[in-house]
Amino acid sequence: MKRNKYLSLLALALTLVLSACNKILDDLPDSRTEIDSPEKIEELLVGAYPNRFPTYIAEMMSDNVSEKTSFLGISTLNTDMYFWRDNNEIDGEDNTPTDYWIACYAAIGAANQALESYAELGETARYNYIKGEALVARAYAHFMLAYLWCKPYNEATAASDLGLAYITTPEKHVFGHYTRIPLKEYYDAIERDLTQGLPLLDDSKYKQPRFHFTTAAAHAFATRFYLMKAQWDKVIEHADAVLGANAETKLRNIKTLNAVALESRSAYYTESTNPSNILVGTARSALAYRFQTHKYSLTLQKMAEICSPRNTHPLNFSNISWEAVNSALGDGAGNIVFPKSNYYYKYVNRSAGTRVYYSAAVLFSYDEVYLNRLEAYLMSGNLDQFRRDLFTYLIPKTHNSSRPNEAYPFPRLTFERYMTQEALDRRYQGRGVDFDPPYPLTTRQREWLQAVVDIRRVEFVQEGLRWFDNKRLGMKVVHKVGDGQIELTKGDPRRELQIPNSALEFGMAPNPR
Repeated sequence: MKRNKYLSLLALALTLVLSACNKILDDLPDSRTEIDSPEKIEELLVGAYPNRFPTYIAEMMSDNVSEKTSFLGISTLNTDMYFWRDNNEIDGEDNTPTDYWIACYAAIGAANQALESYAELGETARYNYIKGEALVARAYAHFMLAYLWCKPYNEATAASDLGLAYITTPEKHVFGHYTRIPLKEYYDAIERDLTQGLPLLDDSKYKQPRFHFTTAAAHAFATRFYLMKAQWDKVIEHADAVLGANAETKLRNIKTLNAVALESRSAYYTESTNPSNILVGTARSALAYRFQTHKYSLTLQKMAEICSPRNTHPLNFSNISWEAVNSALGDGAGNIVFPKSNYYYKYVNRSAGTRVYYSAAVLFSYDEVYLNRLEAYLMSGNLDQFRRDLFTYLIPKTHNSSRPNEAYPFPRLTFERYMTQEALDRRYQGRGVDFDPPYPLTTRQREWLQAVVDIRRVEFVQEGLRWFDNKRLGMKVVHKVGDGQIELTKGDPRRELQIPNSALEFGMAPNPR
Protein backbone atom coordinates (compact mmCIF):
# COMPACT_ATOMS: atom_id res chain seq x y z
CA MET A 1 0.00 0.00 0.00
CA LYS A 2 1.38 3.32 -1.00
CA ARG A 3 2.03 5.43 1.98
CA ASN A 4 1.02 9.04 1.90
CA LYS A 5 3.92 11.42 1.69
CA TYR A 6 3.72 15.01 2.62
CA LEU A 7 6.39 17.25 1.36
CA SER A 8 7.03 20.91 1.80
CA LEU A 9 9.10 22.12 -1.12
CA LEU A 10 10.64 24.74 1.11
CA ALA A 11 11.52 22.12 3.66
CA LEU A 12 13.00 19.90 1.02
CA ALA A 13 15.29 22.65 -0.17
CA LEU A 14 16.34 23.56 3.34
CA THR A 15 17.11 20.01 4.44
CA LEU A 16 19.09 19.18 1.38
CA VAL A 17 21.36 22.18 1.25
CA LEU A 18 23.47 20.82 4.07
CA SER A 19 22.78 23.77 6.32
CA ALA A 20 20.89 24.28 9.53
CA CYS A 21 17.51 22.91 8.60
CA ASN A 22 15.30 23.36 11.64
CA LYS A 23 12.81 25.25 9.46
CA ILE A 24 11.38 21.90 8.32
CA LEU A 25 10.01 21.40 11.81
CA ASP A 26 8.08 24.66 11.62
CA ASP A 27 6.12 23.90 8.44
CA LEU A 28 2.44 23.31 9.05
CA PRO A 29 0.53 20.48 7.36
CA ASP A 30 -1.68 22.90 5.45
CA SER A 31 1.41 24.27 3.64
CA ARG A 32 2.34 20.86 2.33
CA THR A 33 1.47 19.00 -0.81
CA GLU A 34 0.58 15.33 -1.02
CA ILE A 35 2.63 13.82 -3.85
CA ASP A 36 0.12 11.28 -5.11
CA SER A 37 -0.23 11.91 -8.86
CA PRO A 38 2.00 12.28 -11.93
CA GLU A 39 0.86 15.87 -12.28
CA LYS A 40 2.11 16.74 -8.79
CA ILE A 41 5.42 15.02 -9.42
CA GLU A 42 5.77 17.06 -12.60
CA GLU A 43 5.24 20.20 -10.52
CA LEU A 44 7.89 18.97 -8.11
CA LEU A 45 10.33 18.50 -11.01
CA VAL A 46 10.23 22.22 -11.69
CA GLY A 47 12.46 22.45 -8.62
CA ALA A 48 14.90 19.87 -9.98
CA TYR A 49 16.78 22.63 -11.82
CA PRO A 50 19.12 24.89 -9.80
CA ASN A 51 17.44 28.23 -9.14
CA ARG A 52 20.75 30.08 -9.20
CA PHE A 53 23.37 30.43 -11.95
CA PRO A 54 27.11 29.60 -11.80
CA THR A 55 27.84 32.07 -14.59
CA TYR A 56 29.12 35.03 -12.58
CA ILE A 57 31.35 32.88 -10.39
CA ALA A 58 32.88 31.11 -13.37
CA GLU A 59 33.34 34.21 -15.48
CA MET A 60 35.07 36.18 -12.70
CA MET A 61 37.56 33.35 -12.14
CA SER A 62 38.36 33.00 -15.84
CA ASP A 63 40.67 34.98 -18.10
CA ASN A 64 37.70 36.78 -19.66
CA VAL A 65 37.85 39.58 -17.10
CA SER A 66 40.23 42.35 -16.09
CA GLU A 67 40.42 45.41 -13.88
CA LYS A 68 38.63 48.65 -14.62
CA THR A 69 41.16 51.04 -13.16
CA SER A 70 38.87 54.05 -13.14
CA PHE A 71 35.77 52.29 -11.86
CA LEU A 72 34.82 52.04 -8.20
CA GLY A 73 31.79 49.71 -8.26
CA ILE A 74 32.78 46.61 -6.33
CA SER A 75 31.43 43.82 -4.15
CA THR A 76 33.01 41.24 -1.86
CA LEU A 77 31.98 38.48 -4.28
CA ASN A 78 33.47 40.34 -7.25
CA THR A 79 36.79 40.80 -5.43
CA ASP A 80 36.94 37.28 -4.00
CA MET A 81 36.31 35.57 -7.30
CA TYR A 82 38.76 37.78 -9.19
CA PHE A 83 41.50 37.05 -6.65
CA TRP A 84 40.43 33.39 -6.32
CA ARG A 85 39.62 33.75 -2.62
CA ASP A 86 37.25 31.61 -0.61
CA ASN A 87 33.80 33.13 -0.26
CA ASN A 88 31.04 32.02 2.12
CA GLU A 89 28.49 34.74 1.52
CA ILE A 90 24.81 34.01 1.03
CA ASP A 91 23.47 36.87 -1.03
CA GLY A 92 20.68 35.57 -3.25
CA GLU A 93 20.83 37.86 -6.26
CA ASP A 94 24.63 37.83 -6.56
CA ASN A 95 24.63 34.01 -6.86
CA THR A 96 27.60 33.35 -4.60
CA PRO A 97 29.30 29.93 -4.46
CA THR A 98 27.25 29.01 -1.40
CA ASP A 99 24.07 30.15 -3.17
CA TYR A 100 24.80 27.90 -6.14
CA TRP A 101 25.83 24.97 -3.94
CA ILE A 102 22.53 25.24 -2.07
CA ALA A 103 20.59 25.56 -5.33
CA CYS A 104 22.19 22.43 -6.80
CA TYR A 105 21.59 20.24 -3.77
CA ALA A 106 18.04 21.56 -3.46
CA ALA A 107 17.51 20.59 -7.12
CA ILE A 108 18.97 17.16 -6.38
CA GLY A 109 16.58 16.85 -3.45
CA ALA A 110 13.60 17.63 -5.67
CA ALA A 111 14.77 15.07 -8.24
CA ASN A 112 15.22 12.42 -5.55
CA GLN A 113 11.79 13.03 -4.10
CA ALA A 114 10.29 12.84 -7.60
CA LEU A 115 12.00 9.47 -8.13
CA GLU A 116 10.69 8.13 -4.84
CA SER A 117 7.17 9.35 -5.54
CA TYR A 118 7.37 7.92 -9.06
CA ALA A 119 8.19 4.51 -7.63
CA GLU A 120 5.11 4.71 -5.40
CA LEU A 121 2.73 5.36 -8.30
CA GLY A 122 2.49 1.70 -9.19
CA GLU A 123 2.09 1.90 -13.00
CA THR A 124 5.71 2.93 -13.37
CA ALA A 125 6.15 2.20 -17.10
CA ARG A 126 3.40 4.66 -17.92
CA TYR A 127 5.27 7.43 -16.16
CA ASN A 128 8.80 6.65 -17.28
CA TYR A 129 9.21 10.20 -18.57
CA ILE A 130 9.11 11.40 -14.95
CA LYS A 131 11.90 9.04 -14.00
CA GLY A 132 13.89 10.06 -17.06
CA GLU A 133 13.75 13.79 -16.36
CA ALA A 134 14.52 13.31 -12.67
CA LEU A 135 17.58 11.16 -13.39
CA VAL A 136 19.02 13.54 -15.99
CA ALA A 137 18.32 16.59 -13.82
CA ARG A 138 20.03 14.89 -10.88
CA ALA A 139 23.04 14.07 -13.05
CA TYR A 140 23.24 17.66 -14.32
CA ALA A 141 23.18 19.27 -10.87
CA HIS A 142 25.87 16.89 -9.62
CA PHE A 143 28.00 17.60 -12.71
CA MET A 144 27.79 21.35 -12.27
CA LEU A 145 28.88 20.98 -8.66
CA ALA A 146 31.91 19.00 -9.81
CA TYR A 147 32.69 21.63 -12.45
CA LEU A 148 33.21 24.26 -9.75
CA TRP A 149 34.29 22.29 -6.66
CA CYS A 150 36.31 19.36 -8.05
CA LYS A 151 39.41 18.88 -10.15
CA PRO A 152 38.88 18.33 -13.88
CA TYR A 153 38.40 14.68 -14.72
CA ASN A 154 41.68 12.84 -15.25
CA GLU A 155 41.43 9.12 -15.89
CA ALA A 156 44.87 8.56 -14.35
CA THR A 157 44.02 10.23 -11.03
CA ALA A 158 40.21 10.10 -10.82
CA ALA A 159 40.24 7.14 -8.43
CA SER A 160 42.13 9.21 -5.85
CA ASP A 161 40.87 12.74 -6.62
CA LEU A 162 38.07 14.00 -4.39
CA GLY A 163 34.52 14.02 -5.73
CA LEU A 164 31.55 15.19 -3.68
CA ALA A 165 28.63 13.50 -1.95
CA TYR A 166 26.39 11.91 -4.58
CA ILE A 167 22.88 12.04 -3.12
CA THR A 168 20.38 9.50 -4.48
CA THR A 169 17.66 9.41 -1.82
CA PRO A 170 15.38 12.08 -0.34
CA GLU A 171 16.74 13.67 2.79
CA LYS A 172 15.00 12.22 5.88
CA HIS A 173 17.08 13.78 8.61
CA VAL A 174 17.53 17.35 9.65
CA PHE A 175 21.19 16.66 10.44
CA GLY A 176 23.19 14.19 8.38
CA HIS A 177 26.79 13.27 7.67
CA TYR A 178 28.01 13.60 4.10
CA THR A 179 31.07 11.85 2.75
CA ARG A 180 32.96 12.75 -0.40
CA ILE A 181 33.51 9.83 -2.75
CA PRO A 182 36.35 9.47 -5.29
CA LEU A 183 35.89 11.55 -8.42
CA LYS A 184 35.76 8.42 -10.59
CA GLU A 185 32.85 7.02 -8.58
CA TYR A 186 31.18 10.40 -8.70
CA TYR A 187 31.47 10.66 -12.49
CA ASP A 188 30.36 7.04 -12.86
CA ALA A 189 27.22 7.92 -10.93
CA ILE A 190 26.57 10.94 -13.18
CA GLU A 191 27.00 8.78 -16.27
CA ARG A 192 24.72 6.08 -14.86
CA ASP A 193 21.92 8.57 -14.19
CA LEU A 194 22.38 10.20 -17.58
CA THR A 195 22.42 7.00 -19.62
CA GLN A 196 19.51 5.48 -17.70
CA GLY A 197 17.40 8.59 -17.84
CA LEU A 198 17.93 9.71 -21.43
CA PRO A 199 15.99 6.91 -23.21
CA LEU A 200 13.03 7.39 -20.86
CA LEU A 201 12.43 11.01 -21.82
CA ASP A 202 9.27 11.89 -23.73
CA ASP A 203 9.28 15.36 -25.29
CA SER A 204 5.53 15.22 -25.91
CA LYS A 205 4.86 15.60 -22.18
CA TYR A 206 6.13 19.19 -21.96
CA LYS A 207 4.06 22.30 -22.62
CA GLN A 208 7.26 24.38 -22.49
CA PRO A 209 9.91 21.87 -23.62
CA ARG A 210 12.91 24.20 -23.54
CA PHE A 211 12.59 24.60 -19.80
CA HIS A 212 13.01 20.82 -19.37
CA PHE A 213 15.53 18.11 -20.13
CA THR A 214 14.10 17.06 -23.44
CA THR A 215 15.88 14.40 -25.45
CA ALA A 216 17.89 17.11 -27.25
CA ALA A 217 18.85 18.81 -23.96
CA ALA A 218 19.97 15.51 -22.44
CA HIS A 219 22.13 14.75 -25.48
CA ALA A 220 23.56 18.29 -25.28
CA PHE A 221 24.45 17.74 -21.64
CA ALA A 222 26.06 14.44 -22.62
CA THR A 223 28.37 16.22 -25.08
CA ARG A 224 29.59 18.52 -22.30
CA PHE A 225 30.01 15.61 -19.89
CA TYR A 226 32.01 13.46 -22.32
CA LEU A 227 34.08 16.45 -23.43
CA MET A 228 35.24 16.75 -19.82
CA LYS A 229 36.06 13.02 -19.84
CA ALA A 230 37.83 13.25 -23.23
CA GLN A 231 35.65 10.48 -24.69
CA TRP A 232 35.54 11.86 -28.21
CA ASP A 233 33.46 9.14 -29.87
CA LYS A 234 30.67 9.65 -27.34
CA VAL A 235 30.78 13.42 -27.82
CA ILE A 236 30.27 12.88 -31.55
CA GLU A 237 27.56 10.27 -31.00
CA HIS A 238 25.46 12.49 -28.77
CA ALA A 239 26.10 15.61 -30.86
CA ASP A 240 24.92 13.81 -34.00
CA ALA A 241 21.71 12.89 -32.19
CA VAL A 242 21.07 16.57 -31.49
CA LEU A 243 22.28 18.27 -34.65
CA GLY A 244 20.92 15.94 -37.33
CA ALA A 245 21.61 16.40 -41.02
CA ASN A 246 21.43 20.21 -41.24
CA ALA A 247 23.42 21.35 -38.25
CA GLU A 248 24.25 24.74 -39.75
CA THR A 249 20.58 25.76 -39.67
CA LYS A 250 20.55 25.46 -35.87
CA LEU A 251 23.51 27.73 -35.22
CA ARG A 252 22.83 31.14 -33.70
CA ASN A 253 23.04 33.78 -36.42
CA ILE A 254 24.66 36.75 -34.70
CA LYS A 255 23.76 39.02 -37.61
CA THR A 256 20.10 38.30 -36.94
CA LEU A 257 20.61 38.98 -33.23
CA ASN A 258 22.29 42.31 -33.94
CA ALA A 259 19.37 43.35 -36.12
CA VAL A 260 17.07 43.18 -33.09
CA ALA A 261 16.41 46.44 -31.25
CA LEU A 262 18.89 47.04 -28.42
CA GLU A 263 16.27 46.90 -25.69
CA SER A 264 15.03 43.52 -26.93
CA ARG A 265 18.28 41.66 -27.60
CA SER A 266 18.62 39.99 -24.22
CA ALA A 267 15.05 38.76 -24.33
CA TYR A 268 15.56 37.50 -27.87
CA TYR A 269 18.81 35.73 -26.96
CA THR A 270 17.26 33.86 -24.04
CA GLU A 271 13.80 33.33 -25.49
CA SER A 272 12.62 29.74 -25.19
CA THR A 273 11.29 29.92 -28.74
CA ASN A 274 14.69 30.96 -30.12
CA PRO A 275 15.60 28.05 -32.41
CA SER A 276 19.26 28.08 -31.29
CA ASN A 277 18.42 27.42 -27.63
CA ILE A 278 18.03 23.89 -26.31
CA LEU A 279 17.59 24.47 -22.56
CA VAL A 280 16.76 27.79 -20.91
CA GLY A 281 16.81 28.43 -17.18
CA THR A 282 15.42 31.12 -14.91
CA ALA A 283 16.75 32.03 -11.51
CA ARG A 284 16.85 34.68 -8.86
CA SER A 285 19.85 36.58 -10.13
CA ALA A 286 21.06 40.02 -11.18
CA LEU A 287 23.49 38.41 -13.60
CA ALA A 288 23.52 40.92 -16.45
CA TYR A 289 23.43 43.90 -14.12
CA ARG A 290 26.43 42.66 -12.11
CA PHE A 291 28.49 41.97 -15.21
CA GLN A 292 28.08 45.51 -16.34
CA THR A 293 28.64 47.41 -13.12
CA HIS A 294 31.49 45.71 -11.24
CA LYS A 295 35.11 46.79 -11.17
CA TYR A 296 36.52 43.39 -12.11
CA SER A 297 34.73 42.35 -15.28
CA LEU A 298 34.96 42.64 -19.04
CA THR A 299 36.96 45.63 -20.23
CA LEU A 300 37.40 47.18 -23.65
CA GLN A 301 40.97 45.85 -23.76
CA LYS A 302 39.86 42.35 -22.82
CA MET A 303 37.05 42.40 -25.37
CA ALA A 304 39.55 43.42 -28.04
CA GLU A 305 41.70 40.47 -27.01
CA ILE A 306 38.80 38.04 -27.18
CA CYS A 307 37.30 39.28 -30.42
CA SER A 308 40.41 40.37 -32.31
CA PRO A 309 39.94 39.10 -35.89
CA ARG A 310 43.70 38.97 -36.45
CA ASN A 311 44.29 36.85 -33.36
CA THR A 312 41.20 34.71 -32.92
CA HIS A 313 39.43 34.45 -36.27
CA PRO A 314 40.58 31.45 -38.36
CA LEU A 315 40.21 33.60 -41.49
CA ASN A 316 42.38 36.52 -40.50
CA PHE A 317 41.43 38.79 -43.37
CA SER A 318 41.70 42.48 -42.77
CA ASN A 319 38.15 43.04 -44.00
CA ILE A 320 36.31 40.60 -41.73
CA SER A 321 35.60 40.54 -38.02
CA TRP A 322 33.59 38.67 -35.45
CA GLU A 323 29.98 39.75 -35.61
CA ALA A 324 29.90 39.39 -31.83
CA VAL A 325 31.76 42.69 -31.52
CA ASN A 326 28.62 44.41 -32.73
CA SER A 327 26.54 42.68 -30.04
CA ALA A 328 28.35 44.18 -27.08
CA LEU A 329 26.56 46.96 -25.28
CA GLY A 330 28.53 49.59 -23.38
CA ASP A 331 28.60 53.09 -22.04
CA GLY A 332 31.11 55.89 -21.75
CA ALA A 333 32.28 54.60 -18.37
CA GLY A 334 33.70 51.42 -19.89
CA ASN A 335 30.93 49.10 -18.72
CA ILE A 336 30.41 46.32 -21.24
CA VAL A 337 27.83 43.58 -21.34
CA PHE A 338 26.68 41.11 -23.95
CA PRO A 339 22.90 40.61 -24.33
CA LYS A 340 22.92 37.06 -23.01
CA SER A 341 21.04 37.29 -19.76
CA ASN A 342 17.61 38.84 -19.67
CA TYR A 343 16.91 40.26 -16.24
CA TYR A 344 13.80 41.70 -14.67
CA TYR A 345 12.72 42.51 -11.15
CA LYS A 346 9.79 42.38 -8.83
CA TYR A 347 9.08 44.96 -6.16
CA VAL A 348 9.07 43.68 -2.60
CA ASN A 349 8.12 47.10 -1.32
CA ARG A 350 7.28 49.57 -4.05
CA SER A 351 7.09 52.59 -1.77
CA ALA A 352 10.56 51.84 -0.40
CA GLY A 353 11.89 50.93 -3.83
CA THR A 354 12.93 47.46 -2.63
CA ARG A 355 13.06 44.92 -5.44
CA VAL A 356 14.31 41.43 -6.23
CA TYR A 357 16.11 40.61 -9.49
CA TYR A 358 15.50 37.56 -11.66
CA SER A 359 17.28 36.47 -14.82
CA ALA A 360 16.87 34.09 -17.73
CA ALA A 361 19.92 32.44 -19.29
CA VAL A 362 20.73 29.79 -21.89
CA LEU A 363 21.96 26.58 -20.24
CA PHE A 364 22.54 24.61 -23.47
CA SER A 365 22.60 25.75 -27.08
CA TYR A 366 23.13 24.12 -30.46
CA ASP A 367 26.29 26.20 -30.77
CA GLU A 368 27.83 24.48 -27.78
CA VAL A 369 26.93 21.06 -29.12
CA TYR A 370 28.38 21.98 -32.51
CA LEU A 371 31.66 23.21 -31.03
CA ASN A 372 31.92 20.24 -28.69
CA ARG A 373 31.69 18.00 -31.73
CA LEU A 374 34.19 20.16 -33.62
CA GLU A 375 36.76 19.57 -30.89
CA ALA A 376 35.96 15.86 -30.82
CA TYR A 377 36.51 15.64 -34.59
CA LEU A 378 39.95 17.16 -34.13
CA MET A 379 40.92 14.94 -31.22
CA SER A 380 39.69 11.77 -32.92
CA GLY A 381 41.57 12.53 -36.16
CA ASN A 382 38.63 13.39 -38.44
CA LEU A 383 40.41 16.41 -39.90
CA ASP A 384 38.35 16.71 -43.08
CA GLN A 385 35.08 16.99 -41.16
CA PHE A 386 36.76 19.36 -38.74
CA ARG A 387 37.74 21.71 -41.56
CA ARG A 388 34.28 21.63 -43.14
CA ASP A 389 32.48 22.26 -39.87
CA LEU A 390 34.89 25.03 -38.89
CA PHE A 391 34.22 26.83 -42.16
CA THR A 392 30.46 26.36 -41.89
CA TYR A 393 30.43 27.69 -38.34
CA LEU A 394 32.14 30.94 -39.35
CA ILE A 395 29.42 31.96 -41.79
CA PRO A 396 26.73 33.19 -39.36
CA LYS A 397 29.34 34.46 -36.90
CA THR A 398 31.40 36.72 -39.15
CA HIS A 399 30.84 40.29 -40.23
CA ASN A 400 30.87 40.88 -44.00
CA SER A 401 30.36 37.23 -44.84
CA SER A 402 27.75 35.29 -46.73
CA ARG A 403 27.14 31.66 -47.52
CA PRO A 404 29.62 29.63 -49.61
CA ASN A 405 29.50 30.08 -53.37
CA GLU A 406 28.00 33.52 -52.98
CA ALA A 407 29.55 36.89 -52.45
CA TYR A 408 33.05 37.70 -51.23
CA PRO A 409 34.70 36.92 -48.84
CA PHE A 410 33.20 33.42 -48.42
CA PRO A 411 33.08 31.77 -51.83
CA ARG A 412 34.11 28.14 -52.15
CA LEU A 413 37.56 29.38 -53.12
CA THR A 414 37.98 30.69 -49.59
CA PHE A 415 37.46 27.24 -48.15
CA GLU A 416 39.77 25.62 -50.68
CA ARG A 417 42.49 28.16 -49.96
CA TYR A 418 42.28 28.89 -46.26
CA MET A 419 40.84 25.68 -44.81
CA THR A 420 43.32 23.19 -46.19
CA GLN A 421 45.40 21.26 -43.71
CA GLU A 422 48.48 23.10 -44.90
CA ALA A 423 46.84 26.51 -44.52
CA LEU A 424 45.65 25.75 -40.98
CA ASP A 425 49.10 24.45 -40.10
CA ARG A 426 50.60 27.77 -41.21
CA ARG A 427 47.91 29.86 -39.51
CA TYR A 428 48.32 28.16 -36.14
CA GLN A 429 51.98 27.21 -36.20
CA GLY A 430 53.44 27.39 -32.71
CA ARG A 431 50.03 28.07 -31.09
CA GLY A 432 48.36 26.14 -28.31
CA VAL A 433 51.29 26.41 -25.91
CA ASP A 434 48.94 27.23 -23.00
CA PHE A 435 47.20 23.85 -23.14
CA ASP A 436 48.09 21.16 -20.64
CA PRO A 437 45.18 18.71 -20.52
CA PRO A 438 45.45 15.29 -18.84
CA TYR A 439 45.86 13.57 -22.23
CA PRO A 440 48.54 13.86 -24.92
CA LEU A 441 48.26 16.24 -27.87
CA THR A 442 49.98 15.91 -31.19
CA THR A 443 51.52 19.06 -32.62
CA ARG A 444 48.62 19.50 -35.03
CA GLN A 445 46.01 18.86 -32.34
CA ARG A 446 47.64 21.39 -30.04
CA GLU A 447 47.84 24.04 -32.74
CA TRP A 448 44.39 23.54 -34.24
CA LEU A 449 42.85 23.29 -30.79
CA GLN A 450 43.75 26.96 -30.47
CA ALA A 451 41.20 27.70 -33.20
CA VAL A 452 38.47 25.82 -31.32
CA VAL A 453 39.25 27.43 -28.00
CA ASP A 454 39.42 30.91 -29.52
CA ILE A 455 36.03 30.40 -31.15
CA ARG A 456 34.50 29.04 -27.94
CA ARG A 457 35.80 32.10 -26.12
CA VAL A 458 34.05 34.45 -28.56
CA GLU A 459 30.84 32.41 -28.64
CA PHE A 460 30.45 31.93 -24.89
CA VAL A 461 31.83 35.16 -23.44
CA GLN A 462 29.86 35.99 -20.26
CA GLU A 463 28.25 32.54 -20.22
CA GLY A 464 30.74 30.87 -17.85
CA LEU A 465 32.10 28.26 -20.26
CA ARG A 466 35.52 29.93 -20.57
CA TRP A 467 36.27 28.76 -17.03
CA PHE A 468 35.21 25.27 -18.11
CA ASP A 469 37.90 25.46 -20.82
CA ASN A 470 40.49 27.08 -18.51
CA LYS A 471 40.12 24.21 -16.04
CA ARG A 472 39.82 21.17 -18.29
CA LEU A 473 42.69 22.24 -20.56
CA GLY A 474 44.99 23.22 -17.70
CA MET A 475 45.37 26.81 -18.89
CA LYS A 476 47.15 29.40 -16.79
CA VAL A 477 44.85 32.32 -15.90
CA VAL A 478 46.28 35.82 -15.56
CA HIS A 479 44.46 38.76 -13.93
CA LYS A 480 45.59 42.38 -14.06
CA VAL A 481 46.04 44.15 -10.73
CA GLY A 482 47.15 47.76 -11.00
CA ASP A 483 50.40 47.85 -12.93
CA GLY A 484 51.09 44.20 -12.22
CA GLN A 485 49.32 40.86 -12.47
CA ILE A 486 48.49 37.72 -10.55
CA GLU A 487 48.54 34.17 -11.96
CA LEU A 488 46.61 30.98 -11.37
CA THR A 489 48.58 28.03 -12.71
CA LYS A 490 47.54 24.46 -13.37
CA GLY A 491 47.50 22.52 -10.11
CA ASP A 492 46.78 25.56 -7.96
CA PRO A 493 44.19 24.33 -5.43
CA ARG A 494 42.30 27.61 -5.71
CA ARG A 495 41.02 26.47 -9.11
CA GLU A 496 38.50 24.44 -7.10
CA LEU A 497 36.10 26.42 -4.95
CA GLN A 498 36.24 25.76 -1.25
CA ILE A 499 33.39 23.67 0.17
CA PRO A 500 30.87 26.01 1.88
CA ASN A 501 31.13 26.27 5.65
CA SER A 502 27.58 24.99 6.04
CA ALA A 503 28.59 21.72 4.33
CA LEU A 504 31.85 21.41 6.26
CA GLU A 505 29.79 21.47 9.45
CA PHE A 506 28.02 18.34 8.23
CA GLY A 507 31.19 16.34 7.79
CA MET A 508 32.10 17.20 4.22
CA ALA A 509 35.88 17.19 3.77
CA PRO A 510 37.34 20.54 2.63
CA ASN A 511 39.30 21.09 -0.55
CA PRO A 512 43.04 21.48 0.05
CA ARG A 513 44.43 24.99 0.48
